[in-house]
Amino acid sequence: MTAGTPLLNIHGVSRSFGDIRALDDVSLEIHENEFFALLGPSGCGKTTLLRVIAGFEQPDEGMITLDGVDLLPIPPERRAVNLMFQSYALFPHMTVERNVAYGLVCERLPRDEIRVRVDEVLRTVGLTDKRSSLPRELSGGQRQRVALARAIVKRPRLLLLDEPLSALDRKIRGEMQVELKRLQHEVGITFVVVTHDQDEAMSLADRVAVMDEGIVRQLDAPLDLYRRPRSIFVADFIGSSTILKGTYADGAWQAVGVGAIAVGADCAGAIAIALRPEAVRLTATEDAAAVRLGTVQEVYFQGDHALALVKVDEVAFLANVRDDVLPSRGSDVGVAWDATSVIPLFEE
Repeated sequence: MTAGTPLLNIHGVSRSFGDIRALDDVSLEIHENEFFALLGPSGCGKTTLLRVIAGFEQPDEGMITLDGVDLLPIPPERRAVNLMFQSYALFPHMTVERNVAYGLVCERLPRDEIRVRVDEVLRTVGLTDKRSSLPRELSGGQRQRVALARAIVKRPRLLLLDEPLSALDRKIRGEMQVELKRLQHEVGITFVVVTHDQDEAMSLADRVAVMDEGIVRQLDAPLDLYRRPRSIFVADFIGSSTILKGTYADGAWQAVGVGAIAVGADCAGAIAIALRPEAVRLTATEDAAAVRLGTVQEVYFQGDHALALVKVDEVAFLANVRDDVLPSRGSDVGVAWDATSVIPLFEE
């Protein structure tokens, strides 16, 4: 495969269930050895798309090719695609070794080859010492690694992961995010992960497709999604934002409920602007840098920083503040930002 050629090509895929349009003309290209994320709220269509790729759903329209070969006529068991289920679906009566080997046994591979491949993948996921254990004897993170080992031992061209870390607690989830990224690089398989967790998608993926109502709202690298969202939905779903609807005239943004605001970007055609919390500063009320004056409504501790909610006229602004200089609720403050921090948004 030549550099830049997509491994998986999804073109014009639509799928409806009665009156519900689960997928609406979805087109995506996913490249070899890429870690790709489908991100969105529940019901946005991401799992339906995963099931269409795996072969468990047939689209009403569109085409999907893998390595240039039409996937749609090929039954799930014959596709060079593996799906790792959210529940892991391990056989409780089988040891780790037998769980991992199951797919190879079903393919009737020679016993020696099965042993070599299982040994190799157990070393990769760090479970060699657990090969004789049953699933009930393992931690949640270990069961997740068994499910991953069972999926990659068949050496698929594409591995699909449906909410792979949702069953783990926060600490283990963070550790497994690092582990998944390492394993993906080590085994050299293209991963497509479905998740509703923006932190998970942003930390794991090379590129993220943000979905809503069966439509891909934006496809970008994580940093570009955060810094340059194109729609109100993406700006609101990825991280936190203060979103100001209004109109652009004479080089200023006429914000609903706030009035004229200087902007450093061309906002012609925009329907709203966004300010990320780290771009917003709180000042003394008499500070000349203050763009507006407001009142602190609430302060939320976030671990390494705090988030202040400040009411300015009819708009609530979000601002990052240091945890050693927290403003008090009800205090009057100035709200400031650089005009170059304003992000124009062009879609709902």
